[in-house]
Amino acid sequence: MTLHTMLAFLLFGLGTACLALALSELIQTRRTRQRLEAESVRAAHTRVLSMLEPVLAEAKAVADAFDGHVAEKRLIVTELNQSLEKRIASLKLLLNRADALMARQQQSASEEENAEQRISESRQKIIQLAAKGLSVDEISERLTLPKGEVALVVGLRGGR
Repeated sequence: MTLHTMLAFLLFGLGTACLALALSELIQTRRTRQRLEAESVRAAHTRVLSMLEPVLAEAKAVADAFDGHVAEKRLIVTELNQSLEKRIASLKLLLNRADALMARQQQSASEEENAEQRISESRQKIIQLAAKGLSVDEISERLTLPKGEVALVVGLRGGR
């Protein structure tokens, strides 16, 4: 083997060793970079989480307070509904009573009108019979009315 060949093999071996060393260094650098990036990402996550934790705690406190207010409002609404139901029942009772009173008043008014109409008819018959010359006793007997009533109507008619 010649010196040239040996030198070539030596250079080739040195080149391969350098290349292997460079590759090893590259791989080591990549691993270190990845580890540093992972640590950096973890650190960033930790910082973000540490910033978010107070916000989340405050949000939870606000949500709990809101739940308390909602529960209060529900209780108030329930009490108002019960109160309104009682008032509605009272108003319905009052309306029923008012309807019954109005019906009685209308019935009484109708009965009064009928009574006045009967009285008016009786007076007219008394006046007609008196105009024909019948006596109070005859008119009272014919119309089956009390003599005092017939005498009063005839007396009032005659007084006009």
